[in-house]
Amino acid sequence: MRNMLGVLVWLWVVVACGQTPKVLARSALLMEARSGQVLYAKNAHLRLPPASLTKMLTALVVVEHADLDEEVTASKRAVETPASSMHLREGEQVSVRDLLYALLLRSANDSAVALAEHVGGSVEQFVQMMNQKAQALGARNTHLVNPHGLDAPNHYSTAYDMALIARAFMEHPTLRAIVGQRYYIVQRSLNQEDLWMVNKSKFLQLYPYAEGIKTGYTRPAGFCFAGSAMKQGRRLIAVVLNSPQREQDTISMMEYGFWEWVPLEMHMPLTPIRVEAGETDHVAVRLERPAYWVVPAHQKDTYRWELKPLQLQAPVGLNHLAGWLQLKQGDATVLQIPLRTAASVGRRPSSNRLSWAGLLLTGLLAGWGWRQRLQRRSVSLRLHRYFER
Repeated sequence: MRNMLGVLVWLWVVVACGQTPKVLARSALLMEARSGQVLYAKNAHLRLPPASLTKMLTALVVVEHADLDEEVTASKRAVETPASSMHLREGEQVSVRDLLYALLLRSANDSAVALAEHVGGSVEQFVQMMNQKAQALGARNTHLVNPHGLDAPNHYSTAYDMALIARAFMEHPTLRAIVGQRYYIVQRSLNQEDLWMVNKSKFLQLYPYAEGIKTGYTRPAGFCFAGSAMKQGRRLIAVVLNSPQREQDTISMMEYGFWEWVPLEMHMPLTPIRVEAGETDHVAVRLERPAYWVVPAHQKDTYRWELKPLQLQAPVGLNHLAGWLQLKQGDATVLQIPLRTAASVGRRPSSNRLSWAGLLLTGLLAGWGWRQRLQRRSVSLRLHRYFER
């Protein structure tokens, strides 16, 4: 019955959404994961409390600095963390892996603090690591003061920043596997009455292409969600902040991204670029990054790829900028990808020999001319002396 309800909700959203997402969230964003391209945005850079979406960044920092089999000992501070909890007991030992399941499936705040203290030495030091990671990901409008997302002054993010964090999150195989699970049974040293961690995300049940990721709610933040979906090898990331219908908003954006946007990839071979005065006349080139973009389906035929080579003069080094591959729509450049040389090209040796031969010939001619002048001068002197007699 629950699965049937999920299918009915999905079908209702598909029929209702049409070509434009019907998004009621205060802030929302849809991102194509491979390219980072934004497909839909609504107040995407508005700073808002992210609630438990914070835990995506907590998990990212943890997996980068801790082994999954390490044992974590719960402190008094962790145990006393309010709201959503896995009911840790002071001194209880749980592995990093199982704490991550509790963090991401049940959204356990005590797990967040236990992990933060284990990895950072203190919650405060760990939060600094979180903010540094956010900046490294390009999340410029994010500032966090705790690892769980409970409301606090100066704890904020944006839909765009959360999409960047979710994109990085889904690139990590361990985290991707965790959020795709409906439930998990943890192993713990003390509290044997609370072992089942059940995923709070309804998105996994409601949408056939869903992969996860994270729910969030506090009264000031409202209902929040960061979701990932995969269809035919394409992954989309959707984020909604402060939404009265977070699952419907998410599915509406996903359907818009999968149905209305199609990928464009450059399949033509890259023509070697001419090198003036080189050992070889041309050099092979490669793309600095894959030529991939998504465009509205009904406009696909209006786009074209164009090569814009530079004029290269030998010598040319390996990985030298050689021009650009441009995605054009009419006269407008939509995307520009640098071309780099795939080999080095030295100056043509014959050019050097000709230069030295020219100098040598010039020297010989000058010497011959000087010798001729000396000979004429000698003859002139002899004649002058002869007639003086």
